[in-house]
This record gives sequence, C-alpha cells and structure tokens, in this order.
Amino acid sequence: MTQAATATATVDKKIYCGICEAACGLIATVQDNEVLKLRGDPDHPQSQGFICPKGASFSSIRNDPDRVLRPLQRQADGTFREVDWDVALDDIGQRLGAVIKAHGRESVGVFLGNPNGWNYGAFLWLVGMAAALKTKHFYTASSLDINNYWVVGHLLYGRNLANPFPDIAHTQFFVVLGSNLVVSHGSMMTAGRVKEKLQGIVDRGGRVVVVDPRRTETAQNFEWQPITPDGDPWLVAAMLKTLFDENLVDTAGLKEKTSGWESLPALLSGITPQRVEAETGMSYAAIQQLARDFKAAPSAVMYGRCGASLGPFSTLTKYLIDVFNIASGNFDRRGGWVFGRPMIDLELFTHLFKVDGYDRWRTRVDNFPEVLGSAPLACMPREIRTPGKGQMRALLIGAGNIATTSCASNDMRDALGELDLIISLDPYVTETNRQAHYILPPTLWIERDGMPVFSQSHNTVPHAQWAPATVQPRGEARHDWWIIDQICKRIGLVPSGSRVAQWLGKLGIRLSPGTVVDLFMRMAPEGDWFGLRPNGLSRKKLYATGGPIKLQDDPPVGVWRKKVHHKDKKVHLQHAIIIEEMRRMLARAPSTSEAFPLRLISQRELQSQNSWLHNSPRLMTANRVHRLRMNPNDAARFGLHEGDTCTVTSAHGAITSPIHLTDEMMEGVVALPQSWGHRGGWKHAVAAGGSSYNELTSNAVQDMDLPSGNAVLNGIAVRVQRVAASAAQQAA
Repeated sequence: MTQAATATATVDKKIYCGICEAACGLIATVQDNEVLKLRGDPDHPQSQGFICPKGASFSSIRNDPDRVLRPLQRQADGTFREVDWDVALDDIGQRLGAVIKAHGRESVGVFLGNPNGWNYGAFLWLVGMAAALKTKHFYTASSLDINNYWVVGHLLYGRNLANPFPDIAHTQFFVVLGSNLVVSHGSMMTAGRVKEKLQGIVDRGGRVVVVDPRRTETAQNFEWQPITPDGDPWLVAAMLKTLFDENLVDTAGLKEKTSGWESLPALLSGITPQRVEAETGMSYAAIQQLARDFKAAPSAVMYGRCGASLGPFSTLTKYLIDVFNIASGNFDRRGGWVFGRPMIDLELFTHLFKVDGYDRWRTRVDNFPEVLGSAPLACMPREIRTPGKGQMRALLIGAGNIATTSCASNDMRDALGELDLIISLDPYVTETNRQAHYILPPTLWIERDGMPVFSQSHNTVPHAQWAPATVQPRGEARHDWWIIDQICKRIGLVPSGSRVAQWLGKLGIRLSPGTVVDLFMRMAPEGDWFGLRPNGLSRKKLYATGGPIKLQDDPPVGVWRKKVHHKDKKVHLQHAIIIEEMRRMLARAPSTSEAFPLRLISQRELQSQNSWLHNSPRLMTANRVHRLRMNPNDAARFGLHEGDTCTVTSAHGAITSPIHLTDEMMEGVVALPQSWGHRGGWKHAVAAGGSSYNELTSNAVQDMDLPSGNAVLNGIAVRVQRVAASAAQQAA
C-alpha cells in the first residue's frame, strides 16, 4: 500500500488566532496531527477572512526545533538538562515548600504574561494561585501599558474592567491617539479588517485623524497630526477646555449620566495656550478647531492606546479621553463611546471572586496602590532586594520575558539572579528563564481548547467562540493550568481565592478552568441556564457549532445604567487622585535638555508580537534589521547618515543601533521597535541581533505613572551619536 493510500484525510477546523487582541477567525487544515495551513475564516463575523503574517506563520512556531518540549532543569554550570515531569514537579514542590516554610507564602511571586490574555486556563489559574498564596507579589504585563485603563474603569464606572470602546463601524469622526491600528489591529477595541473600517469612515464622509509623533502605517492612509511625545494629556485637556469655554458640552447628558462634572472647569483652569503649544508642538488654534469639528460631527469618538498609555501621566490621559467622549455627548450612543456585549462577563466574574478593586493594599517597598490585585512590575527588583517580612524569594513566571520587556530591563535581569527559585512556563529558553531553575513546556494555542477571554469584552461585532484543541501537543508539553495546579497541589493549595475551592481540594476535588468558566457562562445572562434557555450559550454548544456565534450586529447602546456599577448608577468624574495628577503635570519640568535633545518612542511592527515571534524564519524574512528611525533634518543637525551605527544614550543606559532616515518621523523624535536584542536558546532570534530598547528606560518611582504603576516607555530623552570607527577600519 502506498504512503498516499495510508495517509488520513485532511480536516478543516474553525478556530481563532491566539496571538494578539484581534483574535481573528481562522481555518486550520489538519492532517495526521499536523497543521498544513492556516487561513482566514471568511465567515467569521468580525475578521471576515482577514489574517496577518503572524497567524499564517504560526505552524513554524509549533514546529520550531528550538521549542522546549520536555521539562528542563538548570544545572550548577548554568546549562539545562531534560528531566521527567514527576522529577521536576516533585523537586519544585519541595523547594517551593522550603521557601514558604522559611519566609511565608507572601515571599512567593507570580507573573502573568501577555499571551495569557488568550489562554483562559492559565489566566484564571495564575490569578487563582496568587490569591491562594495571599501574596502581594502578583505581577502582570498590564503594568507595562494598560493598568491606567483598569484604574479609570474603577474610578469612573465602578469596576476595573468596565471599559467603553469606539463604535468604529458607525462613527463619523475618529480621533486616534498613539495607536497604529493598521499594524496592531486594535487593542481594547477588537475590530476585524480595521483598515477597511477606518476607510469606511472616510467613504461615508467622515474623518480619521491620527495623532502620533510618527507618520505610522495608519497615519499614512488618513489625516496625520504630529504631536510631541507625552503631549497627549495636554492635547485632550485643551480640547475638553474648549468645549467648556465655548459652551459646547452636553450639559443635559452630564447632568443625567455623571456626578462631579461641575468640577471639570476648575480641573482644567491651569491649561494655558502657551503651555499646551510648548508640550504638544501644535498650535492652540488648531487644537480648538479639532475640538469644534469633533463636536459638530453627527457622531464622534476619541481613542488612545499604547502610545497614550506609556507616558508619565497615562492615567490622567485615559481619564481625559473618557471625559471628553462623555462631555461631547458621544457616550453610550451609536458611533460613539460604547460598551461591549461579551460572551462571558469578566466584570461580574472578577467582582464575584473579589479580584477587582483598586488601592485595597499598597506595595511593601514603593507604596504603590494595587490594581486588580496586582503590583507594578517595575517594583519587582526592589521587592527582591529589600530585606524584611514579605521579601520576594521565589517566582513562577507564566509566559513572560521580563528580562527584556520590563522597564530598566538590565536591573530586572540582575535582580532575578538573586532569587532562590524561578519556575518558568515557556516554549523557549529566553533571556529571562536562562536564570530559571526549571523551564516547563506549555502547550501552544492550537494545542489546547480556547476562547478569547480578554478581547471578547471589546468585540465591535459581539460574538461567542470556544474552540476545541486543533491538534495534540508536541513532545511532552502540558497545559499551563495543569502545570500550575500540579505545583499548587504539592504545596497544599488549590489555585483559587475561593474558600469553597480550597475545601473541595481537601476532599480531592479539583475542578478544571474549563468546567468553572462553563458553569459561570451557563448561569450568566448569555448562558443556556442548563437547558432552560435553548438559545443560550454553553461550551458544548460552542464546540458543536464549529465556529463563532454572532450575538448581534453591533455593540449595544442605551445600556449605561446596566454598565455603570456605582450605587447611584452614574459615572463619577471628580476624584482627588485626578486633581493631584493634574497638579503634578502642571508642575513638571520639560524632560529634554542639551545633553539629551531627542525623544525616543517605541514602534509597533507587523511581524512582531512583543518578544516571542523573532525565532520564526517565516516572520524574519527580507533581512529584517533592528533600526532607529530618524528625521533627515535631525540627522543633518547631528552629522549622521543613513546606515550609520550609532549609540543611543539616555540617563539610564546606552545601546547601539543602525539608523534609517525617514520623513515619517517628526523632528526631534526617534523611534525604535521594542523587544529585540535576544539572548538565550532561541537561535534565530539571537542571530537577528538588535538591541534592547528597555535598557534605556527607568524603573524609579518618580519615573512611573503614579496612580496605576504603569511603566514609562515612551518619550525617553536621549542623544544619538555615531559610533567612531576603529583604528583598523580607518586604516582600511
């Protein structure tokens, strides 16, 4: 019998991409436990057949020869050797138990990395493990760029995860602050085919204004408004002040839907035209006209994402964006600032399990307020090094490369080396887990069942999807939640903050995250109520459907009373912490100087996702090079030329990079992609070279967003100098 005759038939499976927030619908062609092809699902209600290079190339990650497929134990000489799962888990249990016996449960840290936003089992069990330990050393990737959202959600709407987003399919005027949507595909706004959605605004007679220091791939297609880095809060404050100064606010809406709105003119009283122009690089008259045009549009919405969340006043920026949308009369209305219809209500879920909240406790060393039960990642090195009760001595890392992605990454890398125990759940030997005592191989998203736990709350086309595993795991990879559960079992815990779960654990009953989520979904508003609502959702129904189920065509409107969780059902606009942030911003001195005359911003790349896709040859084609982008006029000012290798120096560090001259950069600003400069055992990523952007950043308390603990990763004051040629080069 020929090989062709014995081969099994190919099968198409409808799934979704688990790489980024877009969660695009895919069709996987599978044969003999191999994914032959990944292509866009044309029937997906949101992405409608779109797929980016990352999703299309994911088989190269699953089959990567550098992928860790058996538990690795670090040896005394720093090398790793493979061991059996039982050997690894038993030793981890003993060592972790010894740390707890000597220093208490509060000495154990847990880190939840970005990929867990599309891995509901790992997400819930990492949160649950931290809650069961009752540790303040719970860190997440959120404190790099999105904690400000959770703080504003709590302050304005009463719950961290209550976050409106743009009704992009219906708006007539869209202002985008610091987001390269054409490349990122959206964040906190899950909109398929986003470039077409933006073009649709223009086609129906509307406008898209992209405010960014760089003429990004998004700005190239629409109206570009350059702005000085960190100018976002000044811009939005000036636009909001214009509405009040010219009696353009929706007074009736403010009275009906909000409390404390009368305090806003006083909050904005220190905003002057001269200071705004100095901080934004824009004329005050142009800003006023932008506010008037926004107000005059039949529907309008302002949106800010990573660029607006990486500055020193990111919580204030997010607050002002929300307030501007509300005050202009675009809150909870078609084409404006709307709430989602999720398949699983995370706002309620986190509230019932007492996860949501703000400032219920403070960090031990730096006195930062907790956000959703977590501490800022920037605090971790000091928590490791500062003696006393609660000093961090052990760390479980779930899908995180914090030695590269954290602010002051060199300091983080050094601090990790001082821990007694590091356990890393990761498919690669990275810059971070080179120092781990154990690297445990997790399954990848096509090897486990999945539903987009994070992004489903922000779907611009509300839908539900829960896909079974596409293929079986490679090697000895295990589901993250199972690994976490096995570690907890060995130290006498269930990974949950629930007393009932701990009691059941003592009886030998340990529920899976799939069972927990399915039970919650079935009892929630979208659920089938265990058969009483035939049209409701359950995991079994979604599995059987073989693809997504559309819940409705557009996000709901007219629902603000249900979505605002304060007792008076109003959006609360007056907060002492916001008043203090405005005072602090007004008092802040300029951050550039003769020593550091340029401002550095990060740049999003289509073929990258944070730090973990640089080992795929398919995504590193066309000789991709890590380069610093600079305006030609700046290059002439500093005597630099295309391709020069330069030193980029900040007050906190120095790296080298070749430069690329382009007029896409506004003068005085340079851009560099983050998360390059790899070390470790992923050979292609290491060979790609590049430098670590975050070595130029700071983790000092005064250099962070104080209300949220967000790192400051944009607008870094730097100087750029050509690297002098060596004597041998000069002789040649």
